[in-house]
This record gives sequence, C-alpha cells and structure tokens, in this order.
Amino acid sequence: MSAAWHAATWLQPRPFRQPRENMMTVKTTNNLSVLLRSYEALHNWRALVMLAGSALLAGLAMAGGSIAVESSGSYAVMGLMGLLAFIIALVGMNASGLMLVDQAYDQTVRGFGAAFMGGLQAALYAVGALILLGLGFAAIVLGVFVLSLLGRIPGIGGFFGFMLAGPSVVLVAMAYVVLLFAVPLMVVAIWHGEGLLGSLSHAADIVLKKPLEVFMHVLVLGLLVFPVAVLIFGLVFGASMLVGGMYGTGALSGATLDGGGHGPMGMFMNSMASYGFGGAGISISLVLFLAWSVVGLIYVLGMIFVYRAVSEGVESEAAGLVRERLSQLRQKMDAYKPRGGASASAADATNAESTVGSGMPERGESMDAVQAPAPAAEPHAAARCPACGAEVRSGDAFCGNCGHPLR
Repeated sequence: MSAAWHAATWLQPRPFRQPRENMMTVKTTNNLSVLLRSYEALHNWRALVMLAGSALLAGLAMAGGSIAVESSGSYAVMGLMGLLAFIIALVGMNASGLMLVDQAYDQTVRGFGAAFMGGLQAALYAVGALILLGLGFAAIVLGVFVLSLLGRIPGIGGFFGFMLAGPSVVLVAMAYVVLLFAVPLMVVAIWHGEGLLGSLSHAADIVLKKPLEVFMHVLVLGLLVFPVAVLIFGLVFGASMLVGGMYGTGALSGATLDGGGHGPMGMFMNSMASYGFGGAGISISLVLFLAWSVVGLIYVLGMIFVYRAVSEGVESEAAGLVRERLSQLRQKMDAYKPRGGASASAADATNAESTVGSGMPERGESMDAVQAPAPAAEPHAAARCPACGAEVRSGDAFCGNCGHPLR
C-alpha cells in the first residue's frame, strides 16, 4: 500500500520550472539579438554628419601640419596641428555618441549645437578617465616590478619567484582585460551622464563581475561589424585605385606620382609634397573618411547596446561609496556653519505662525486664503535612506542625496 502510494506520488506531474542557467541563456540570446539593431545607426544622419565632418576636419588639420613641415621644417607647428586634429576627432566622436544614445533610447536626437557642447564635456571626462586608468595600470606594473626584485635576491630569489610570478601574471592579465573592455564601456557610461568617477567605477565593475558576458557581446558585435567593414573598405579602396590611376598624371595637382603609386594616399601625399592639395586626392580622401564614419557609427551604436545589456543588474558600488563620503563631508561642513541663518529662519516661522493665528493676511495674501482651513496632511511613513536619512521614493534604486544603493 505504501509502495503503491509512493509510486503514484512519483508519477504525478511536477510543475515545470525553467532552470536558472536556461533563463540566463535566453536572456543573453535576447541581448545578443539586439546587436543586430546596430545598423540602425545609418538612419541617424545627424550623427553621421557630425562624425564624418569631424574626421574630415581632423584630416585637414594633420595635412596642414605635414605641409608646414615640408615648407618650413617646423615640427612644433606639426605637433600643434596634430593636437588640434586629436581634439576635433575626440569631440566629434563624443558628440555623435550622444546622438546615438538618444537614438538607442528612442528619444529625440539632439541638435548639432547641444551635441557639440555635450561632446566637449564628455571628451574632457573621457580624457580624465583614461588618465586615471593609465595611472592605475602603471601602478600595477610598478608593483609587479617591485615584487620581481625579490626574485633576484641570492639564495631565496627562486622561492619568491615561484610564489609571486604566477599571481603577477594573473594580475597583469586582468589589468589588460579591464583596459581592453572597460574603456569602450566607460565612454558609453560617460555618454549616459554617469560622470568621471561613476563611469570609471561602473565600467570596471561590469568587466570584473560579468567578464564572460562582456566578452561574448563584444565578440558578436565584432563579427557583425567586421564583414561590413571589409566590404565597404574593399569596395572603396578598389574604386579609389581605379579612379586614382586615371588621375595618375597629377594634372590637377601638378604632382608626379613616384614609384607608380596610383592610390589616393599616394596622390594626396605627393600633392602635399608639391605644396598644394590635389583636387582628385582630396575628393577621394573625402570618400574614405565617409566610409570610415559609416563603419564607426555602426560599431558605436552596437557598443551602446552592449552597455545596455551587460550593465543590467550591476550597481556601481565604488561610485556610491564616493558619493556617500562626499555627502558625509558636506554634512560635516554644514555643521560648522554659523547658526544665524537657522535662528532667522526660526524667527520667520514664528512670525508666520503668529500672523496666521491672528487671522490677518500677510502682504499679497487675500482674506479668503487666511480664513480657509489648511488641508490636513495625510499620515504616511516616508521611506528614509539608511546611510544619510534623506527621504527617498519607493521605486528608487539609489539615494538621490548620497548615492547609497537601496536594493
């Protein structure tokens, strides 16, 4: 009887529960399929114009520096023009990235002026974050070098080498991973408005907590963009070789191609060598810049989708800690402020209460407003931040005052 009951119990259908691994696989597959939308970047003509225009201006600045070296031999002018080209390209890339963020979140794409100002600020944040990343990597390399000195001690150096060399390799490899994957995620985080420290810490947290997921998304994005890049550059380069051969006599620029070079770069460099821009070389270079902008635009929008996918559920603990410390420091500074303002506020509140109690209106207030009873406040228990005590809403993920995570 008991065995039959157990057998009947075992044969009863069990409620199906999808394994957690399968749920993660489905979620990852859906996130990867979103990367196919990267080609929607070609619909954003403003971002394309911004990126292509900045690339063109940067190229012209570098060409001007090369001409200055050929004419006067001044490498200082070439350095200044190279710096100007870098700034133009960096601001243009960040401005187009902000436009693509608007597109990715189905918002109205901002205009050229707003994108340029936002790109200038984002470029400053990006440079600062890159400097901090570089300093962190240099500190890791310096620490590994100092530890390697222990391996050179006679007698016991072999022991230290055995104990420290392997972990040092793992540490440096992790630093390389952070540099490789955190930099593009950090730039996208800056475009989302997370600031300097917030974007840096958030990108590092994502790479350290989800390294495999980040790698898979970046790999799939590369597989999607690489064939298109090969196709576009192959077609443009082949056509430029053919058309460049037709202008190989240098009739438009007065330059003679050395060594039979008929490509656009050969025409362009020989034109610069003859102290003048060749019309054909400039025209073909514009097409090359446009092709680069198309490929870059697709990759940037894809990286924005990667950030959206991998940042889900990852909270920037470092940024929250920094904001909490800043909030505590601000509260300590407020505690040392003079009390005159507080007593004045208390006096004003007392005067206001006495005025209301006497039934007399204040300046600019009608008698009806004074006589009307104030609406009774509904009793409710306001949620408070456990770190700073500020009032927060029920759906907030972070405290708006100190940034402490609430979930």
